[in-house]
Amino acid sequence: MTRRLQAPQRRARRAARRSREGVEPEFNLLAVAARSAGEAGMPARPWPGNDIAFLTAVLEAHNLPAALIRRLSRAAAALPLNTLLLERLSAALADQFHFTELDSLLRHRVLLLIGPPGAGKTTLAAKLAAHLGERQVLLLSTDSGRAGGLAQLAEYAGVLGLASTAVEDAAALRLLLADAEGRSVVIDTAGVATGDIAARDALAALLAASRATPVLVAPADIAAEEAVAMVRFFAPLGADHLLPTRLDLVHRLGGVLAAADAGRLGLPASGTTPHFAFGLRSLTPEMLARRLLAAALRDQRSVVTAA
Repeated sequence: MTRRLQAPQRRARRAARRSREGVEPEFNLLAVAARSAGEAGMPARPWPGNDIAFLTAVLEAHNLPAALIRRLSRAAAALPLNTLLLERLSAALADQFHFTELDSLLRHRVLLLIGPPGAGKTTLAAKLAAHLGERQVLLLSTDSGRAGGLAQLAEYAGVLGLASTAVEDAAALRLLLADAEGRSVVIDTAGVATGDIAARDALAALLAASRATPVLVAPADIAAEEAVAMVRFFAPLGADHLLPTRLDLVHRLGGVLAAADAGRLGLPASGTTPHFAFGLRSLTPEMLARRLLAAALRDQRSVVTAA
């Protein structure tokens, strides 16, 4: 055997001896590159070829919480081996999340939208009113502190041919709703930052006065950790549904799914266009599965490993 052919064997024996003796192994550039794949300036980490590993990588790309990824992966793995990838993810989403009918939510006579500042509640209130399609819908706003907030809702209502009214406080809201018997009502409220307990208490007073159904509104681009904190903060108000906004503008859905999971919130629909007269789309497991797969695959990874 030539020295060239013997060299790899000698290197392997040296590496084994150093491993036994606890000696630091030789620097391995390929191993470092593999560990650093996906970081800034490094090649993208390849997609795994195994279905469950691939779905796990897709969910990681959307920045979902690790515990939620594990539950979704287990649900997907429970299906037969010949199940298509989209069907696996759709079934896992249906197993872990509560998808509800938008029309069922809209059967509640009074809806009160709550959420953080800038979530898009005013536009969503108009979208809900337009979806109801009733001339008897009444749009109310308690957001008197935001410059232009009342004017924006009034403009939307005028285009839709609906009435809109500003409400100062819980007492005024109670009186106004007493005169609006039989009409569907959508109430826009001021945004409340996570941690602002006084503002949350004001929302609680509005809910008590109106006996409305609270609906949590969150922007789809919210980070997962922030979304979980937001849901826990608003939990005392009793919202059972989450309506994400601006779903058309984001590629990562980790925040939306983290919020729905943290609060066990129903997912009836989301805002998908900036226009206030339409763009309210029902959410289904298959629709979200397609969005998750398509958005993740826009990544620059092109290699699929056989792992």
